[in-house]
Amino acid sequence: MKFEVTENQSHLKSKTMTKIKQLSFNGKVIYCGLDVHKTNWKINARMEGIEMAAFSQNPDPLLLKNYVAKNYPGAELKVVYEAGFCGFEIQRSLTSLGIECIVVNPADVPSGDKDRKRKDDKRDARKLSIELAKGNLKGIYIPNKQMQDARSLVRQRHRLVQDQTRCANRIKHLLLSNGIKTGVQSERLSVLFIKKIEQLDYGSLWLKASVKFAIEQYLQIRRILKEITLAIRNLSKQEPFIKVQEILQSIDGIGLINGMVIQTEIGDIGRFKRLDSLCDYAGLVPDIYSSNDKTVIRGISKRRNEFLRETIIESSWTLIRKDPAMLMKYNEYRSRMNANKAIVRIAKHLLSRIRFLWKNEQTYVRGIVA
Repeated sequence: MKFEVTENQSHLKSKTMTKIKQLSFNGKVIYCGLDVHKTNWKINARMEGIEMAAFSQNPDPLLLKNYVAKNYPGAELKVVYEAGFCGFEIQRSLTSLGIECIVVNPADVPSGDKDRKRKDDKRDARKLSIELAKGNLKGIYIPNKQMQDARSLVRQRHRLVQDQTRCANRIKHLLLSNGIKTGVQSERLSVLFIKKIEQLDYGSLWLKASVKFAIEQYLQIRRILKEITLAIRNLSKQEPFIKVQEILQSIDGIGLINGMVIQTEIGDIGRFKRLDSLCDYAGLVPDIYSSNDKTVIRGISKRRNEFLRETIIESSWTLIRKDPAMLMKYNEYRSRMNANKAIVRIAKHLLSRIRFLWKNEQTYVRGIVA
Protein backbone atom coordinates (compact mmCIF):
# COMPACT_ATOMS: atom_id res chain seq x y z
CA MET A 1 0.00 0.00 0.00
CA LYS A 2 2.83 2.32 0.88
CA PHE A 3 4.45 1.49 -2.46
CA GLU A 4 1.29 2.49 -4.31
CA VAL A 5 1.16 5.90 -2.58
CA THR A 6 4.79 6.57 -3.46
CA GLU A 7 4.09 5.58 -7.05
CA ASN A 8 1.12 7.94 -7.24
CA GLN A 9 3.19 10.81 -5.81
CA SER A 10 5.89 10.09 -8.36
CA HIS A 11 3.25 10.16 -11.07
CA LEU A 12 1.97 13.52 -9.83
CA LYS A 13 5.51 14.89 -9.73
CA SER A 14 6.04 13.71 -13.28
CA LYS A 15 2.86 15.45 -14.42
CA THR A 16 3.92 18.66 -12.66
CA MET A 17 7.31 18.61 -14.39
CA THR A 18 5.55 18.12 -17.72
CA LYS A 19 3.44 21.20 -17.06
CA ILE A 20 6.55 23.27 -16.23
CA LYS A 21 8.18 22.24 -19.48
CA GLN A 22 5.11 23.40 -21.35
CA LEU A 23 5.18 26.86 -19.73
CA SER A 24 4.54 29.52 -22.37
CA PHE A 25 4.31 33.31 -22.43
CA ASN A 26 3.16 33.53 -26.03
CA GLY A 27 1.33 36.80 -26.70
CA LYS A 28 2.87 38.48 -23.65
CA VAL A 29 5.23 41.48 -23.84
CA ILE A 30 8.07 42.11 -21.41
CA TYR A 31 9.13 45.75 -21.19
CA CYS A 32 12.76 46.10 -20.22
CA GLY A 33 14.60 49.24 -19.13
CA LEU A 34 18.40 49.29 -19.37
CA ASP A 35 20.68 51.62 -17.46
CA VAL A 36 23.86 50.98 -19.39
CA HIS A 37 27.43 51.32 -18.19
CA LYS A 38 30.78 50.24 -19.54
CA THR A 39 31.12 47.25 -17.19
CA ASN A 40 27.50 46.29 -16.47
CA TRP A 41 23.82 46.85 -17.22
CA LYS A 42 21.16 47.49 -14.61
CA ILE A 43 17.98 45.86 -15.91
CA ASN A 44 14.35 46.21 -14.87
CA ALA A 45 11.72 44.01 -16.55
CA ARG A 46 7.95 44.23 -16.18
CA MET A 47 4.90 42.61 -17.72
CA GLU A 48 1.25 43.71 -17.47
CA GLY A 49 2.10 46.33 -14.86
CA ILE A 50 4.00 43.92 -12.61
CA GLU A 51 7.74 44.15 -12.03
CA MET A 52 9.08 40.72 -12.97
CA ALA A 53 12.79 41.16 -12.34
CA ALA A 54 15.48 43.69 -11.40
CA PHE A 55 19.07 42.58 -11.79
CA SER A 56 22.53 43.42 -13.06
CA GLN A 57 24.41 41.63 -15.83
CA ASN A 58 27.47 41.94 -18.03
CA PRO A 59 26.99 44.23 -21.04
CA ASP A 60 26.05 41.46 -23.45
CA PRO A 61 22.79 41.51 -25.51
CA LEU A 62 22.87 37.72 -25.94
CA LEU A 63 22.84 37.21 -22.15
CA LEU A 64 19.64 39.27 -21.92
CA LYS A 65 17.98 37.34 -24.73
CA ASN A 66 18.90 33.99 -23.16
CA TYR A 67 17.62 35.10 -19.75
CA VAL A 68 14.21 36.00 -21.15
CA ALA A 69 14.02 32.85 -23.30
CA LYS A 70 14.82 30.68 -20.28
CA ASN A 71 12.52 32.32 -17.72
CA TYR A 72 9.70 33.60 -19.95
CA PRO A 73 9.64 31.35 -23.02
CA GLY A 74 7.64 32.73 -25.92
CA ALA A 75 7.42 36.28 -24.54
CA GLU A 76 8.12 39.25 -26.78
CA LEU A 77 10.85 41.55 -25.45
CA LYS A 78 10.91 45.32 -25.89
CA VAL A 79 13.94 47.25 -24.65
CA VAL A 80 14.80 50.91 -24.08
CA TYR A 81 17.93 52.72 -22.97
CA GLU A 82 19.08 56.34 -22.89
CA ALA A 83 21.37 57.81 -25.52
CA GLY A 84 24.87 58.38 -24.23
CA PHE A 85 28.46 57.23 -24.44
CA CYS A 86 27.56 53.78 -25.81
CA GLY A 87 25.98 55.16 -28.98
CA PHE A 88 23.75 52.88 -31.03
CA GLU A 89 25.72 49.64 -30.99
CA ILE A 90 23.58 48.10 -28.25
CA GLN A 91 20.44 48.89 -30.25
CA ARG A 92 21.91 47.35 -33.39
CA SER A 93 23.01 44.22 -31.52
CA LEU A 94 19.61 43.72 -29.90
CA THR A 95 17.82 44.33 -33.21
CA SER A 96 20.03 41.73 -34.92
CA LEU A 97 18.84 39.25 -32.26
CA GLY A 98 15.21 39.97 -33.13
CA ILE A 99 14.56 42.20 -30.09
CA GLU A 100 12.76 45.51 -30.52
CA CYS A 101 14.89 48.26 -28.99
CA ILE A 102 14.65 52.05 -28.96
CA VAL A 103 17.08 54.70 -27.79
CA VAL A 104 15.63 57.77 -26.09
CA ASN A 105 16.84 61.26 -25.32
CA PRO A 106 17.36 61.39 -21.52
CA ALA A 107 15.54 64.74 -21.48
CA ASP A 108 12.42 63.05 -22.89
CA VAL A 109 12.05 60.58 -20.02
CA PRO A 110 9.40 61.84 -17.55
CA SER A 111 11.05 62.44 -14.19
CA GLY A 112 9.62 63.51 -10.86
CA ASP A 113 11.30 65.51 -8.10
CA LYS A 114 11.98 62.31 -6.13
CA ASP A 115 13.70 60.75 -9.16
CA ARG A 116 16.00 63.74 -9.50
CA LYS A 117 16.91 63.91 -5.82
CA ARG A 118 17.23 60.17 -5.19
CA LYS A 119 18.88 59.06 -8.40
CA ASP A 120 20.48 55.64 -8.76
CA ASP A 121 20.91 53.04 -11.50
CA LYS A 122 18.10 50.74 -10.33
CA ARG A 123 15.65 53.63 -10.15
CA ASP A 124 16.66 54.81 -13.63
CA ALA A 125 16.12 51.33 -15.12
CA ARG A 126 12.74 51.01 -13.38
CA LYS A 127 11.65 54.42 -14.63
CA LEU A 128 12.54 53.47 -18.20
CA SER A 129 10.63 50.17 -18.08
CA ILE A 130 7.53 51.85 -16.58
CA GLU A 131 7.43 54.60 -19.19
CA LEU A 132 8.09 52.14 -22.02
CA ALA A 133 5.17 49.98 -20.87
CA LYS A 134 2.93 53.06 -20.76
CA GLY A 135 3.92 54.01 -24.32
CA ASN A 136 5.31 57.38 -23.21
CA LEU A 137 8.72 57.03 -24.85
CA LYS A 138 9.63 57.86 -28.43
CA GLY A 139 12.92 56.64 -29.83
CA ILE A 140 15.39 58.96 -31.51
CA TYR A 141 16.52 58.45 -35.10
CA ILE A 142 19.13 55.72 -35.56
CA PRO A 143 21.37 56.42 -38.58
CA ASN A 144 22.69 53.53 -40.61
CA LYS A 145 26.25 52.46 -39.82
CA GLN A 146 27.73 54.01 -42.97
CA MET A 147 26.18 57.42 -42.27
CA GLN A 148 27.20 57.27 -38.61
CA ASP A 149 30.81 56.53 -39.53
CA ALA A 150 30.84 59.44 -41.98
CA ARG A 151 29.33 61.67 -39.28
CA SER A 152 32.16 60.68 -36.93
CA LEU A 153 34.74 61.74 -39.52
CA VAL A 154 33.09 65.11 -40.13
CA ARG A 155 32.67 65.77 -36.39
CA GLN A 156 36.32 64.90 -35.80
CA ARG A 157 37.30 67.66 -38.21
CA HIS A 158 35.11 70.08 -36.25
CA ARG A 159 36.97 69.19 -33.05
CA LEU A 160 40.34 69.61 -34.78
CA VAL A 161 39.33 73.10 -35.89
CA GLN A 162 38.54 73.93 -32.25
CA ASP A 163 41.90 72.50 -31.16
CA GLN A 164 43.69 74.56 -33.81
CA THR A 165 42.02 77.73 -32.54
CA ARG A 166 43.00 76.92 -28.95
CA CYS A 167 46.64 76.34 -29.98
CA ALA A 168 46.74 79.62 -31.90
CA ASN A 169 45.35 81.46 -28.87
CA ARG A 170 47.95 79.87 -26.60
CA ILE A 171 50.75 81.10 -28.84
CA LYS A 172 49.34 84.63 -28.88
CA HIS A 173 48.87 84.54 -25.12
CA LEU A 174 52.48 83.47 -24.58
CA LEU A 175 53.71 86.41 -26.65
CA LEU A 176 51.33 88.95 -25.14
CA SER A 177 51.76 87.92 -21.50
CA ASN A 178 55.55 88.12 -21.81
CA GLY A 179 55.58 91.46 -23.63
CA ILE A 180 56.97 90.03 -26.89
CA LYS A 181 56.38 92.33 -29.87
CA THR A 182 56.12 90.55 -33.23
CA GLY A 183 56.23 93.58 -35.52
CA VAL A 184 53.55 91.99 -37.72
CA GLN A 185 50.24 93.84 -38.08
CA SER A 186 48.14 90.75 -38.78
CA GLU A 187 48.12 88.22 -35.98
CA ARG A 188 46.72 85.44 -38.17
CA LEU A 189 49.04 82.47 -37.80
CA SER A 190 50.26 82.43 -41.39
CA VAL A 191 53.57 80.94 -42.49
CA LEU A 192 55.06 84.44 -42.44
CA PHE A 193 53.84 85.08 -38.89
CA ILE A 194 55.21 81.77 -37.61
CA LYS A 195 58.62 82.35 -39.21
CA LYS A 196 58.71 85.81 -37.69
CA ILE A 197 58.01 84.70 -34.11
CA GLU A 198 60.49 81.83 -34.41
CA GLN A 199 63.27 84.39 -35.06
CA LEU A 200 62.38 86.69 -32.15
CA ASP A 201 64.68 87.28 -29.19
CA TYR A 202 62.85 85.95 -26.13
CA GLY A 203 65.63 86.70 -23.63
CA SER A 204 65.11 83.25 -22.08
CA LEU A 205 65.71 79.74 -23.34
CA TRP A 206 62.72 78.49 -21.37
CA LEU A 207 60.30 81.00 -22.89
CA LYS A 208 61.67 80.29 -26.35
CA ALA A 209 61.16 76.54 -25.76
CA SER A 210 57.57 77.14 -24.63
CA VAL A 211 56.77 79.07 -27.80
CA LYS A 212 58.56 76.47 -29.92
CA PHE A 213 56.53 73.57 -28.53
CA ALA A 214 53.29 75.54 -28.88
CA ILE A 215 54.10 76.22 -32.53
CA GLU A 216 54.93 72.54 -33.15
CA GLN A 217 51.58 71.49 -31.67
CA TYR A 218 49.78 74.04 -33.83
CA LEU A 219 51.53 72.91 -37.01
CA GLN A 220 50.85 69.25 -36.25
CA ILE A 221 47.11 69.90 -35.82
CA ARG A 222 47.06 71.95 -39.01
CA ARG A 223 48.71 69.08 -40.91
CA ILE A 224 46.15 66.57 -39.57
CA LEU A 225 43.38 69.02 -40.43
CA LYS A 226 44.51 69.11 -44.05
CA GLU A 227 44.54 65.30 -44.19
CA ILE A 228 41.07 64.92 -42.70
CA THR A 229 39.69 67.59 -45.03
CA LEU A 230 41.07 65.63 -47.99
CA ALA A 231 39.47 62.45 -46.60
CA ILE A 232 36.10 64.21 -46.36
CA ARG A 233 36.47 65.50 -49.91
CA ASN A 234 37.11 61.96 -51.16
CA LEU A 235 34.15 60.67 -49.15
CA SER A 236 31.84 63.28 -50.69
CA LYS A 237 32.56 61.84 -54.15
CA GLN A 238 31.26 58.39 -53.18
CA GLU A 239 27.79 56.95 -52.76
CA PRO A 240 25.48 57.80 -51.07
CA PHE A 241 27.00 61.28 -50.78
CA ILE A 242 27.86 62.39 -54.30
CA LYS A 243 24.33 63.18 -55.53
CA VAL A 244 23.20 64.92 -52.35
CA GLN A 245 26.42 66.94 -52.20
CA GLU A 246 25.87 68.13 -55.75
CA ILE A 247 22.47 69.45 -54.63
CA LEU A 248 23.60 71.00 -51.35
CA GLN A 249 26.75 72.62 -52.70
CA SER A 250 24.73 74.27 -55.48
CA ILE A 251 23.21 76.48 -52.76
CA ASP A 252 25.06 79.74 -52.11
CA GLY A 253 26.70 79.61 -48.70
CA ILE A 254 27.18 75.84 -48.59
CA GLY A 255 30.56 74.41 -49.48
CA LEU A 256 32.16 71.00 -49.08
CA ILE A 257 32.45 70.90 -45.29
CA ASN A 258 29.09 72.51 -44.51
CA GLY A 259 27.43 70.27 -47.09
CA MET A 260 28.86 67.14 -45.49
CA VAL A 261 27.87 68.33 -42.00
CA ILE A 262 24.29 68.91 -43.17
CA GLN A 263 24.00 65.52 -44.88
CA THR A 264 25.62 63.45 -42.13
CA GLU A 265 23.67 65.14 -39.33
CA ILE A 266 20.30 64.88 -41.09
CA GLY A 267 20.94 61.46 -42.59
CA ASP A 268 17.59 60.79 -44.23
CA ILE A 269 15.65 63.92 -45.24
CA GLY A 270 12.53 61.82 -45.79
CA ARG A 271 12.09 61.34 -42.02
CA PHE A 272 11.04 64.98 -41.71
CA LYS A 273 7.46 65.10 -42.98
CA ARG A 274 7.14 68.81 -42.19
CA LEU A 275 9.56 71.73 -42.25
CA ASP A 276 8.72 72.47 -38.60
CA SER A 277 10.09 69.08 -37.62
CA LEU A 278 13.39 69.80 -39.37
CA CYS A 279 13.64 73.25 -37.76
CA ASP A 280 12.93 71.69 -34.38
CA TYR A 281 15.68 69.11 -34.92
CA ALA A 282 18.15 71.83 -35.86
CA GLY A 283 17.11 73.99 -32.91
CA LEU A 284 15.79 76.92 -34.95
CA VAL A 285 12.56 77.26 -32.97
CA PRO A 286 11.71 79.49 -29.99
CA ASP A 287 11.77 78.28 -26.41
CA ILE A 288 8.19 78.95 -25.29
CA TYR A 289 6.71 78.92 -21.79
CA SER A 290 2.92 79.14 -21.72
CA SER A 291 0.60 79.02 -18.73
CA ASN A 292 -3.09 79.97 -18.77
CA ASP A 293 -3.26 83.25 -20.72
CA LYS A 294 0.43 84.10 -20.32
CA THR A 295 2.97 83.17 -22.99
CA VAL A 296 6.69 83.94 -22.68
CA ILE A 297 9.17 83.43 -25.52
CA ARG A 298 12.60 82.88 -23.99
CA GLY A 299 14.72 83.11 -27.12
CA ILE A 300 15.95 80.33 -29.38
CA SER A 301 15.62 76.77 -28.09
CA LYS A 302 18.53 75.23 -26.19
CA ARG A 303 17.44 71.85 -27.48
CA ARG A 304 19.19 71.34 -30.81
CA ASN A 305 21.64 69.42 -32.92
CA GLU A 306 24.56 71.72 -32.20
CA PHE A 307 26.57 70.74 -35.29
CA LEU A 308 23.64 71.28 -37.65
CA ARG A 309 22.48 74.57 -36.14
CA GLU A 310 25.96 76.07 -36.12
CA THR A 311 26.46 75.06 -39.75
CA ILE A 312 23.09 76.39 -40.95
CA ILE A 313 23.64 79.74 -39.18
CA GLU A 314 27.16 80.03 -40.63
CA SER A 315 25.89 79.23 -44.12
CA SER A 316 23.09 81.79 -43.75
CA TRP A 317 25.56 84.62 -43.16
CA THR A 318 27.33 83.67 -46.39
CA LEU A 319 24.04 83.26 -48.23
CA ILE A 320 22.86 86.83 -47.63
CA ARG A 321 26.14 88.14 -49.06
CA LYS A 322 25.79 86.11 -52.26
CA ASP A 323 22.06 86.00 -52.95
CA PRO A 324 20.35 89.41 -53.44
CA ALA A 325 16.90 87.96 -52.78
CA MET A 326 17.97 86.59 -49.41
CA LEU A 327 19.75 89.86 -48.58
CA MET A 328 16.50 91.70 -49.28
CA LYS A 329 14.64 89.31 -47.00
CA TYR A 330 17.28 89.74 -44.29
CA ASN A 331 17.01 93.55 -44.46
CA GLU A 332 13.25 93.22 -44.13
CA TYR A 333 13.68 91.25 -40.91
CA ARG A 334 16.35 93.67 -39.68
CA SER A 335 13.87 96.54 -39.87
CA ARG A 336 11.98 95.04 -36.91
CA MET A 337 14.50 92.87 -35.02
CA ASN A 338 18.21 92.57 -34.23
CA ALA A 339 20.75 90.86 -36.49
CA ASN A 340 20.89 87.57 -34.60
CA LYS A 341 17.14 87.08 -34.68
CA ALA A 342 17.04 88.06 -38.35
CA ILE A 343 19.69 85.51 -39.33
CA VAL A 344 17.72 82.77 -37.55
CA ARG A 345 14.78 83.60 -39.85
CA ILE A 346 17.11 83.34 -42.86
CA ALA A 347 18.36 80.01 -41.53
CA LYS A 348 14.78 78.70 -41.57
CA HIS A 349 14.45 79.78 -45.22
CA LEU A 350 17.72 77.99 -45.96
CA LEU A 351 16.49 74.82 -44.27
CA SER A 352 13.30 75.04 -46.28
CA ARG A 353 15.30 75.15 -49.51
CA ILE A 354 17.57 72.33 -48.42
CA ARG A 355 14.58 70.13 -47.62
CA PHE A 356 12.76 70.91 -50.88
CA LEU A 357 15.79 70.48 -53.15
CA TRP A 358 16.99 67.35 -51.40
CA LYS A 359 13.60 65.64 -51.46
CA ASN A 360 12.97 66.56 -55.11
CA GLU A 361 16.58 66.02 -56.26
CA GLN A 362 16.85 69.50 -57.75
CA THR A 363 19.69 72.02 -57.75
CA TYR A 364 19.43 75.55 -56.36
CA VAL A 365 18.13 78.50 -58.39
CA ARG A 366 19.29 81.89 -57.13
CA GLY A 367 16.80 84.68 -56.54
CA ILE A 368 13.83 82.66 -55.25
CA VAL A 369 12.71 83.33 -51.67
CA ALA A 370 11.21 80.29 -49.93
